[in-house]
Formats: sequence, structure tokens, C-alpha cells
Amino acid sequence: MQLTFSALLKLAAKQLVRERRTPELRILLFALVIAVASSSTIGHFAERLQGAMQLSAGEFLAADLVLSSSEPPQPEQLNTAPSQHLNSAQTVQFASMLATQNDLQLASVKAVDNSYPLRGQLRSSTQLYAEELTGGRPQPGEVWLDAELLNSLALSLGDTVQIGSAEFTVARILTYEPDRAGNLLSFTPRAMINQADLAAADVLQPGSRVRYRQLWSGDAELIKQQRQALQDTLLPHQRMEGLEDGNQQVSSALERAASYLNLASLAAILLAGVAVALSANRYARQRFDQAALLRCFGLSRRHTLWLFCLQLLLLGLFASLIGTLIGWLTQFALFELLANLLPNDIPAGSLQPFITGVATSAVMLAGFALPPLISLGRIAPLRVLRRDLIPLAPATWLLYGSVLIALAALMWQLNLDMRLTSALLVGGGGAALVLGTSLFFALKSLRFWLAKRGLAWRLSLGHLLRYPLNSVGQIMAFALILLSMALIVLLRSELLDNWQAQLPVQAPNHFAVNILPAQQPAFSAHLESISNNAAPLYPVILGRLTQLNGQQASQLFDADARVMRTLQRDLNLTWTEQLPDNNQVVAGQWWSDSSPMNIAQGSYQVSLERDLAKELKVTVGDQLTFHIGGKDYPAHISSLRTVDWNSMQPNFFVIFNPQQMGDVAHTYMTSFYLPEHSEQARIDLSKRFPSVSLLQVDAVLRQLRDILAQVTLAIELILLFVLAAGITVLVAGLQSTLTERVQQGALLRALGASRKLLLQSQRNEFALIGTCSGLLAWLGCEISSYILYRFAFDLVWQPHPWLIVLPIIGAVLISAVGMLGTRQVVRSSPLQILRNS
Repeated sequence: MQLTFSALLKLAAKQLVRERRTPELRILLFALVIAVASSSTIGHFAERLQGAMQLSAGEFLAADLVLSSSEPPQPEQLNTAPSQHLNSAQTVQFASMLATQNDLQLASVKAVDNSYPLRGQLRSSTQLYAEELTGGRPQPGEVWLDAELLNSLALSLGDTVQIGSAEFTVARILTYEPDRAGNLLSFTPRAMINQADLAAADVLQPGSRVRYRQLWSGDAELIKQQRQALQDTLLPHQRMEGLEDGNQQVSSALERAASYLNLASLAAILLAGVAVALSANRYARQRFDQAALLRCFGLSRRHTLWLFCLQLLLLGLFASLIGTLIGWLTQFALFELLANLLPNDIPAGSLQPFITGVATSAVMLAGFALPPLISLGRIAPLRVLRRDLIPLAPATWLLYGSVLIALAALMWQLNLDMRLTSALLVGGGGAALVLGTSLFFALKSLRFWLAKRGLAWRLSLGHLLRYPLNSVGQIMAFALILLSMALIVLLRSELLDNWQAQLPVQAPNHFAVNILPAQQPAFSAHLESISNNAAPLYPVILGRLTQLNGQQASQLFDADARVMRTLQRDLNLTWTEQLPDNNQVVAGQWWSDSSPMNIAQGSYQVSLERDLAKELKVTVGDQLTFHIGGKDYPAHISSLRTVDWNSMQPNFFVIFNPQQMGDVAHTYMTSFYLPEHSEQARIDLSKRFPSVSLLQVDAVLRQLRDILAQVTLAIELILLFVLAAGITVLVAGLQSTLTERVQQGALLRALGASRKLLLQSQRNEFALIGTCSGLLAWLGCEISSYILYRFAFDLVWQPHPWLIVLPIIGAVLISAVGMLGTRQVVRSSPLQILRNS
């Protein structure tokens, strides 16, 4: 008998509606809903988080795209086709003396137009240390001064100050500029005026050191077109900055937060996959007779298989609708948890997460549910008469191959680090193989111990020993539940605590630059008196990398290569005898172990940051040439270092050997910590050393700590998916053996066993399964956490004694769920069950 596709689909829908109350279909539906909900939640969250990250990066630029140069932009750059549909603004920054009747002060002055800023808002106050006001900008004739400048010039609001040839009224105290962070060598303190007053001030003369910044914001596609149009007209003195070039610490922290959530989501999806596999296996076994009857009615093997596959496909589509709806609603809860951290106008998501949710359902059905269904297409019609006929099981390679392909597809879909996740899965798989083999032989050895035990123990363990491979598989599945939950709790608490420990509470929140050599001893002594956490003072010079192994560096790379940004700007260079904190030599040798031969030959020694060396395609022993102060400095690489850029310490791409740099003109820089409300200490420091520039980075630190604190709440919400998936696996595992347990219980009761004996034997069995699962989860969690610490988060691993509670939790949890799920064993009528068998 041949049926059309529409007829098969109609029959599959009818069967699905008729069988909707069967336990295996309900569990299968619930597992798929959890997987789809978890996947779509993370999909929505990651997509909108990326948009929020772009807005956050845009705030640090005050725009979406910036053209920065030492000269005004060309007319054709301002009149490109995309720019006509974008918002634009301009700033001009320069150094100038501010004069009052009694004092003079060098400051960094920024002239802004009436559209600045395009992203973020200025913040100011009307008196020192008062509540901040958001928005606005200086009007013509006004100047906004920061607190340091106001104090150093002894000014009050309403006083006048002269900049160039013009006088300005002090209108506000400037407390925050969106695009101020990032240039440690900019002049401070700060003043801001309206661009309309530039002509009257008459401070910009030929040869003046000026920085022009043209800002654009608007539609992402138009910004991309504008960047492309500018690329063709970019001059040597010009540089573009986009959202991808924004604050790296904040972006890095948000990306790590997304990585945590993806790992938690993967745990929920894997658990749901186990539940799908168990439920699909039971679903297939329960339909052997139905498939044989269809074959007797003339349905072909191919159409029989198609019928049941379509039934599961319809179930998957229904689960996808429910799961994507739950995911769409849940991501709002995630963003509510992060409301204090992210911008208010987070962009809306697209349809991609909905498609991803449906794809997750399809992948899980294909990888975890389809292999058991293949048996239904191989059923023999003779099974109607001979119930002992079992169809051939699919090939082992098909079972495991489909699961591996499904796992790879899910990891790719979640944008996980394939190297890390593969290492975690391979390591976990290896541990599962070793532990599972040990458990198998341990169960076998229980036969000798069982001979002297009571009847309840012999009954409870007899079920495990009758099918040791199935028992091992069940224990491993339950162990996976406990392991996943323990890992997520570990992510929630200890891993995040260690991550926060990498950023100490008193991390440096100020940088000091332009410290003259003559000021070094006095500045260092004063710093010790006001700060309990100050970095060493490092000498600093500006230099440009010009040659690699005797060839012009700029000619070795494509014009749009990322490393060209490094080659087209001056680098901050330093020298030091001691290896800086948060630096580690990974190749070559530090100065103390180096041979002095090259010093005598006039070749300078440098230590290079490892990632920069990769971009430059150089290694230890290669030759570099730096142009410093009009002179070329040939050098060879003596070592490569890793650098912790989030340490808030002065960090450098290039470090010279100090024995060779004694006669080079330089200044010093450092970083230090000042507690909140220490403005007076900072002002006193600025007054005593007026030539030193101080830069606050509290805003970056606050954002980093907010991310660390609030992402833990988001992980807790994802933990609910993991918990639901784990309970689904428990129920699915019990359902897979429920029929056999009911028949065995009926036979025992027919032979005179009491309900109390059956309950005690079940309680013993589930407690033993839970304890074994907890022990395996404990060992597996330690192995998995070591891999995560070592390869993902670069943290020091230590054992976790508190995981000893896992066997206890496993025994209690699995006993409770097991006793609840097998009530039918003692409640069913033995006579009715034996008649139906």
C-alpha cells in the first residue's frame, strides 16, 4: 500500500493527537521545549547584548564612527552619500593656557558643536561634589571646567577666565565626557567651550597641536557604507575609529558573560538531549506492535518509518512554538536583571533566534530521537503473531555519529569556542568512559556481597545486576544531571568570585603621566602617603616601529590589516629591570638571564607582547627598528610576554633593556588607587605637581564590576532551565524502565511480597543509584572544572571539598523522584497486570 505525503502527514497528526497523553510523548515534548527555550533565550539575549555592547562602545566614542586627524577633514569626506543620512558632530581639542587675574594653568580644551555628543551624555554639576546633572553643553561665551581646574585657578561659578583672546564665564563643573577615556597622554585638567567661540579665541595658529574629530551616528548599514567611503579618501595623518575599536575591557567582560551563559545553555540542551534519547527509545519500543500491524495492512517499510518520523516532526514543531515563545519572554527577564548595566535603548532583536530555536529542535530530533525510530522501519509483519521478534537495532556508528554531529551543530549554533568545548567534552567523555568501566566492574563484584544481604537488598540490587550495562548507563545519565547542576553553581559562585578577585577591590583607578625625571622621587613619596596601592613609576618614550628584519614594516601587511593601526601610530615604550606584575615570559629570556654580548655590539634588546608578535609574524631573535626622537634604534627580540590588560596597571607592548636606555630623554607614568570622595587628595597632588596629568578611570572599573555582579543573576535564571532539564532526564530514565518494574512488582506481590518490602527495595535501589551518580558527578565536576580553569578562564585550580555533598544530594533527589515516579508499581493490581502481560 502506497500513501501520498499528505495522507501520511494527516495520519501522523491523528496518531499524535490520539497518543498525546502517553508519558513518553509528554516527556519528549517537555525536553524539546526546554532545549528550544534555552537556545532561543540565549539567542535573543546574545543578539541584543551585541547591540547593547555596540551602544556601550559607541558611548566611549561619543559616536558610531569617528574620523580623527591633526587637520580638518576634507570637504569630500564630509559630503559622502551615506553622511547625508547620518547624524554628525565635530570636536576640536587643543592645549591652551587658561588665565585669570592671579594665575595661569595649562589645560586641554575641547570645543564642541551643538550636536555633541551623538552617543552618551555630558554630565556636570553646579557646585563641587554636588549631584550631577545630565545633558546639555556649553553655550557661546561659556566654559565648563573640571574640578581640578576650578580649584587650581581658585575659581567659582560665574567667574571669568581667559582662553586665548576671548573671555568666558564659568557656567558648570564638568564631571563626565563620554569620549574622554582612552588617551592616557592627553592633557589634563579639562575645559570645554562652544565651537562658535573658536574664532574669537584665536588660539589655533599654523603649527598648533590640534586634534579634530568628526563624529557620525545612525543606521548600522549606513555607518558601514560611510566607513567604506572614508577608507578610499583616508590621508596618512587621519585615523578612523568604530564601534569595534571601543572600550576593550568592557567588551571583553560582556563577551565573557555571554560565554558563561552559553556554557550554561549547552548544559541544559545536553540534558534535554539525554531526555529526548531516553523518551524516543521508549517511544519506539512501545510502537513495535503498531508498526507491525501497519506492515500487515500493506504499508511499506519506508512509509512506516516516514509515518513515525512525521509524527515526531509535528511534535518538534509544536515544541518549537512553545519554546521560542518562552525564550522570547525569558530574555526580557535577563535584560531586566542587567537593566542597571546596559543602555536604555537596547536594539530590538531579529527573527534569527526564532529560527535558531526551531533548528535546535530539528537537530535534537535528528541526533537523539531519529536513531531509535529507524528500528520501526525494520519491523517484521510476523511480530503480530510472535511478540518476541525484535527489529535489528541501528548500527552503532549511526547512533554515536548522529549524536556527535548534533553536538557539533549545537556548539556551532551557540557560538562556543570549539577548542574549549571540544576539550571539555573529550575530557568529560574520557572521564565518563573510565568511571563507567569502573562502575561496571564494581556492580559485577556486588554479586558476592549480595549473597549475605537481606531480601530487600537482593531485590533492589538484583534489578541493577540483571542488566549491568543499562544500569551503568542510567547511573551515568543521572550523574550528568548532578554534574551539570554543580558546574553551573560553580560558574555562579566560585568561578565568578575568582574572576572578580582578578580585579581587586582597590584596583588602580587613576593614571599619572608626564612625570618629569626631576619630580620622580618627590612624586613617588607623595603618592605613598595618599595611596596604599600604587604601581611602580615607569619611564615612557614615544616611538614608532618602522622595520621588521630590515624591511619596511608598513609594506609587509595589507592596508586594512589590524596590525597596521599599530604601525601607523607612536607606541608607548618603556624599560625596566624587573618583569612587571601581571606579565609572564613565555619565550626567550628576561634580562637577568641574557648574555651581555649584544649590548656591547650596540644592538638593543626588547621584550615584545606575545599577541603583537603573532600579528607582526615575528619571534625571539628577529630584528626590529624603532624610530625614537629622530633616531633609529635597531633591536632584536630577546623574549615574548603575556600581559594582563585588565589589571589597570601600566602595560606596554615593548620593553627595552634598561642598561641600554640611560641617556634617552623620557618622562614617567604610573597608576594608583584613591578611595571614593578623595577629590581633595587628587587636587592637592595636582597643585603640587602641576605639569603632571592625572586621568580617572573609575567609569571603566564601575562597568566591569557591574558586569561581574549582575551576570551572576543571569546565570541563576539559566540554572532554572538546567534544573528543569535534569528533572526531565530523571523522569525519562524512570519511565524507560517503568513497564518492567510494574511487571516485576506484580509478580513479586503475586508470590506473597508485601508493599513494604517493594517500597524498601525501591528505596534502596534509588538511594544506591543516587549515591553512585553523586560520586561520579563529584569526580567529573573536578575534572571539568580543572579543564575550564586551565584552558578557558586562566585561573588557578584548587579542589572543591564542598562537592562531597553531591552523593548526598544525589541519593535524596533521585530517591524522591524515583519513589514518586514508580508509585504505579505498588498501586497496580497484580492480577490485571499479569493478565495483560
